[in-house]
Amino acid sequence: MTSTQTPSQTRERVIRIAREIEEFAHSNVAPETFFREFLRRVVAGLGATAGAAWLIDDSGRLSIKSEVNLADTGFYEEPEAILKNQRLLSDVVSTAEARIFSADGESDIHLPTDNLIVVAALTIRKKPVGVIEIFQRSNSPKQAHSGYLQFVEQMSGYASHYLTERDKASQTDASLEVWEEVDQFVQQLHRSLDLSEVAATVVNDGRQLLNADRVSLAMQYGKKTVIEAINGQDKVNKRANTVRLLSKLSNKVLSMRENFIYSGSVDSIPPQIEEPLADYLQESGTRMIMIVPLFEPEKIVKHDDEALGRTSDKPRKLIGGLIIEQITDSQPRPHLESRADLLAGHIASGIANSRNYESIFLMPLWRFVGRTFAALRGKTLAKTLVVIALLVAAGVTLALVPYDYRVNCDGRLMPTIQREVFTNWEGEVVAIHVESGQRVKKGDLLVEIRNEDLKAQAVDAENRLNELLLSKLAINADLQSDTSSKRPVADNINLRGKLNETITQIKGTQRQLQILRERLDKLNVKAPIDGVVTTFQVEQLLINRPVQRGELLMEIMDPNGPWQLELDVEEKRMGHILRAAEKKGDIELPVEFILATSNELTYEGEVTEISTRVNSAEEVGPIVETYATFDKEELPMLRIGAEVSAKIDCGERSLFYVLFGDVVETARRYFWF
Repeated sequence: MTSTQTPSQTRERVIRIAREIEEFAHSNVAPETFFREFLRRVVAGLGATAGAAWLIDDSGRLSIKSEVNLADTGFYEEPEAILKNQRLLSDVVSTAEARIFSADGESDIHLPTDNLIVVAALTIRKKPVGVIEIFQRSNSPKQAHSGYLQFVEQMSGYASHYLTERDKASQTDASLEVWEEVDQFVQQLHRSLDLSEVAATVVNDGRQLLNADRVSLAMQYGKKTVIEAINGQDKVNKRANTVRLLSKLSNKVLSMRENFIYSGSVDSIPPQIEEPLADYLQESGTRMIMIVPLFEPEKIVKHDDEALGRTSDKPRKLIGGLIIEQITDSQPRPHLESRADLLAGHIASGIANSRNYESIFLMPLWRFVGRTFAALRGKTLAKTLVVIALLVAAGVTLALVPYDYRVNCDGRLMPTIQREVFTNWEGEVVAIHVESGQRVKKGDLLVEIRNEDLKAQAVDAENRLNELLLSKLAINADLQSDTSSKRPVADNINLRGKLNETITQIKGTQRQLQILRERLDKLNVKAPIDGVVTTFQVEQLLINRPVQRGELLMEIMDPNGPWQLELDVEEKRMGHILRAAEKKGDIELPVEFILATSNELTYEGEVTEISTRVNSAEEVGPIVETYATFDKEELPMLRIGAEVSAKIDCGERSLFYVLFGDVVETARRYFWF
């Protein structure tokens, strides 16, 4: 409001703005556009500083929808302005009455700014949904305050009218969406006659339509109630405690043949349901549960008596129940009961059709036969006959055409002459005279081993032998002295006996010393054959390490001698090899193999030996070691331990068995036929 305008001009401008707002309130613009233009006109009509529109959001708090010049009031500069403003707006929302606040007014209200603030509530069907807040100059005359309040309250009424019309339109759209969802649900429900698919549609699509936390489907089989499906679960665990308790509760409720709902109050609960209901609520944590019985629909084609109006007293057959649960809310959500009653008939019809369809004797067989004959029509019949003829021809070929059957196995190239080197006595390795891959001759020193205890025993035996020899010399000297004739005869006899005993001890000690020296000599390990040391990193493996008697130290193999294939044949494959060997009369079965390092060339060999025991391998399990010879001159390079892939020829079998023999054997082994 400017000072250059007369009061009549100001009044006309305000009336014009009010009419614009009234017409704008009947438009179908977006809320953001409406409140932006609405606030701009109200602020201009009052000559105010700023304005804001606040609406209650989903969390129940007031959030700003639109504002005009709010920053000019210093609203965002005051740290506690938002909190003070929320308290002020909450007072207006709680009373739904327009109010005006000034800094020199009520002392118990703290304003967010120094402005005069006019606030009016926005309502939809008398329910507060927000507020309009106008920031007027603080020096405005007091006699104009009532006019400000009246104008803002009237304009807020137009804004409330706009919100009400928007709400009606949204409810209409929501109703159309609900009917579309129901239509889609019914179509999906009757699309299949498979009971499991129908049950899955009921609980999963039905949960979204009912806006429930959990939906389950109970099926009635005689007096037994079974939970057939639960939303979000591919398969229901019938043994789960929650499922068992829900089944027990459903059985009691469905026996009453009427809708049951629990929403926190137990006043009207039948006595027979109290205990199973309490058990299930304690286990599941459900706060609201609703069970709707499902009855078999009436027949479309009625009997004569029913057509003439003669009704039977026999009640409709109970086929199950729809179980609806809410975990967070104890009160049924809007439209839950009406939608449940609406869907119950469609669900019962779909389930009844599925059960009747699946109750037909040998239905899967008849379905397969029907589909087969339906497919064999017109040109499809000729194509089918051609395919059958091709399959028969292929089957005859597989059964009658012979082909070589070969057992696949893995192995390695190894020299035939190979020895393992063991320790003769325990001790400590003090020196190693060979390296990995070094050629040695028979008798070459390989490893020096030291045994201090054995060496100490040899020294003790040698010292004891020297003492006995000195004792022998002393006794002989005594016997040969001039005084021997003067001694008594008994003394000389004792000396000769002592001499003989000493000689015997000398012989025993000499033998003991000889054995100890032989043991010391055997501590040093020597090569048993000519060949190559094949043990990897011998020095790092053995140096300064204590060893026990009979412990393996290294391996020596002769690469200049004959070579052989060491094949690991799976135990389950040995039957083919043994039968082929028995049929041929010897075990010299042909072998083809390739090297892992040169798989483009194929080499030949013959089986020479089959182990008489079964060993175990980490990768393939039980194996039988099989050996084969080959011409080493044909191989470009021989490397000890080189991996090979081999095939042992076991004679001719049918082409079918060659291609699918493994499948047949697996089936026989696991199914015993």
